[in-house]
Amino acid sequence: MRFAAGFALMMGLLSAAPAWSADAPAAEAASGVAAASRPVYVGDAGAAPVQVVYAWLADRIADEHGLFDYQKLDIRQTGKGEDIRQVEMVVQMDGLLDDSVKTQRYQLRLDFVGAQWQIVSARQDWTCRRGGKGWTQRPCK
Repeated sequence: MRFAAGFALMMGLLSAAPAWSADAPAAEAASGVAAASRPVYVGDAGAAPVQVVYAWLADRIADEHGLFDYQKLDIRQTGKGEDIRQVEMVVQMDGLLDDSVKTQRYQLRLDFVGAQWQIVSARQDWTCRRGGKGWTQRPCK
């Protein structure tokens, strides 16, 4: 199942990122948000935030043949007020072709540093077909 492989890849990428930063609140660390002192991912110079996010999530959005296992992909970018050097992005895959997971979501914060966009925090969660009604960071059963 591609979802399980994607989950393992995502967890591997997040664990490869540095541990929670010393200035991150305990609540943020407990919530599963990766707030690293080093960026989670650094995009290419000249790439837009959506291109950076897609590059980082490419193998979780589609397989090596370009095929996908969801019905709807939603990518949303929100600026942080008048500061054009910070954005938040949400990538959500609805209608997953999985018997336990209904929706998968990535919440990302990007900062423009030097000449590149960097993913500085990342969070992955799901809604399950059975069990709880809200978003969870625990794998669905």
